[in-house]
Amino acid sequence: MTHSFGPFSYTCTYVGSSAGGDFLVFTPPDPTDVEPRNAEGPLSYSQEQIWSETFAHLGVAVAQLTLDGTLLMVNDRLCEVIGYRRRDLLAKDFRKFFQSAESQSRFETALSRLIAGKVYRYSTDMSAMKADGEVLWFRMFFSLIRDSATNTPRGLTVVAEDLTSLKQVGLERDELSRRMVGAQEADRTRIARELHDDIGQSLAILKIQMLRAGQPVSGDPKKTHADLRELARELEVIAQRVSHLSHGLHSSVLEYLGLAAAVKSHCRECSEQLRIPIECHCEKGNNKLDSVIALAFLRVVQEAIHNATKHSHAKGIVVRLSSSDRDLSLEISDDGVGFDVEGARLAEGLGLISMRERIHLVGGEFNIASSPGKGTRIVARVPNPPQRSLNSPS
Repeated sequence: MTHSFGPFSYTCTYVGSSAGGDFLVFTPPDPTDVEPRNAEGPLSYSQEQIWSETFAHLGVAVAQLTLDGTLLMVNDRLCEVIGYRRRDLLAKDFRKFFQSAESQSRFETALSRLIAGKVYRYSTDMSAMKADGEVLWFRMFFSLIRDSATNTPRGLTVVAEDLTSLKQVGLERDELSRRMVGAQEADRTRIARELHDDIGQSLAILKIQMLRAGQPVSGDPKKTHADLRELARELEVIAQRVSHLSHGLHSSVLEYLGLAAAVKSHCRECSEQLRIPIECHCEKGNNKLDSVIALAFLRVVQEAIHNATKHSHAKGIVVRLSSSDRDLSLEISDDGVGFDVEGARLAEGLGLISMRERIHLVGGEFNIASSPGKGTRIVARVPNPPQRSLNSPS
């Protein structure tokens, strides 16, 4: 498709699309074909001048290549994003700066098909290393430039869309997924060990004791083994351990009584087991709370108390759960040893990552304030639609 800008005609080529919209490339004509319109006399324009006028200040990174891949033209934006000066790029093979994510042979085959006219356009992901060593990622859109008179191929136009931030998010997501899978496997191993080594062994011993219940002790006929009444008390202890293990996996209190009741129950149990004071303040509500949000908040409470006792060696913990017309808020503070928040970001534990991701997944905000010797304060907030509260079961 041909369009006119001032005295010149340009070829418009659709090269692809992305989340930002469609990419159209306007290719300048061959210098020998340039004839100004409505001008009183002939003017001479070089291909470089036309390119500079048209592409130099575009917000999109664009380059023009020879058919063998030599860089003929680059605009300001391309130089800016890859960190090279124009003179360092021109007359160099673009493969020196950009490497395809697919195999080199597939990449070369695709370019050959484009040049041969077998495809109209071609796009691929490519990486580039800046002069300072930073690796960038681009979605490269290639289109063919043809001679306006003979229709023979004479070059390639490339549009580069910066994908670096998207790639980084993808890499972080993959790393988080890998760590989450590892944590799940570790949790399964812990549960299996508790079932086998603790509960399983206790049940096996109880079975033997039940077979001997009330019978004389070998070698001492005056004594008898524990009767069923005594064994019933041992069975009750085992049942409590099973209930505690089950509660850690799924809170029936949360399901049937709501978030506030579940938070209070967990704080009370932890305070009794760990023998440290845990203040729990939960506001009451009347409407139904989204079950996914309720579970996310409960898991944050569980993880925060675990961290406060295991890592911070806290002597006291305060938990506050409140709801307003604007948001649902959770605050957990302790008087433990604290930590360097900025330093922790470089090697963040899975517990902190898990809490942050749970809140972000339900559209909320998650913040940690801490410093060595001054305890830790965790705040989670989620926007509060009209029909959302703390106490109603999901």
